[in-house]
Amino acid sequence: MDRTTVKALRVLEALASSQEPRGVAELGRELGLTQSNTHRILTTLLSQGYVVAHPDVGRYSLSPKMWELGARIIERHPIRRVVGPHLKQLYAQLNETILVAELSGVDVLYIDKLDSDYPVRASARVASRAPAWRTASGRSILAFFKPEDLERYANAAGIEPSKFQQLKQELKDVHQRGYAITIAGTRIGVNSVAAPIWGHGPVPLAGIAVSGPTERFSSERMSSISAAVMNTATRITESLGVSAPVYFDQVPEFVNTSATTVLSG
Repeated sequence: MDRTTVKALRVLEALASSQEPRGVAELGRELGLTQSNTHRILTTLLSQGYVVAHPDVGRYSLSPKMWELGARIIERHPIRRVVGPHLKQLYAQLNETILVAELSGVDVLYIDKLDSDYPVRASARVASRAPAWRTASGRSILAFFKPEDLERYANAAGIEPSKFQQLKQELKDVHQRGYAITIAGTRIGVNSVAAPIWGHGPVPLAGIAVSGPTERFSSERMSSISAAVMNTATRITESLGVSAPVYFDQVPEFVNTSATTVLSG
């Protein structure tokens, strides 16, 4: 592993997470780097157009080049290429915030969304993260992990043993019915229902979640809209050229289906 490259990437990440330009000394302290080392890395990044200098205050920030690269990558994302019409159709039915997320390490990474028109609504930014096991979209993916893979995930995520036992039972329920529900999963007062988007492998590629405030997202309403969420996940799956799962007697099986397949929750 090239240590210089790792250090440069850590500097980029620190700048990306900051709301304000950062100075050499404070970046060095945060990352455990010497001031000269930090300055050398910033100078290299500046020369390549990844960083902008603010000489009046002696600070640095990321340049639009990072956004440009990220935009190119996300537009090539296979799910992003097909998901738009399906999100709009679901949005027309529910008028609630819709989020699409994929697993990234121990987190989910949000790759697309539509915001509700309601003044009070759930919110998450595209490219932001949340602990997968706390989110409905994450649970819709984790529910199909092998037991040993789920154990490894729990260890990496630092889940306490007692919480992990509860999580395993909840994921078993998700596996059986085909959708996940969270009550105040990552934010107090925000509930979600999600279903998995499948690729060709044994674990879903992503999850699609509909989220909203507790006053509109009772357990009863989330159960009532679960079929719509699952249908949308099915249509996205099939748009990716994959046979969608159908749930017979609450046991998921894979069959060849048409784009009009309805999933029963």
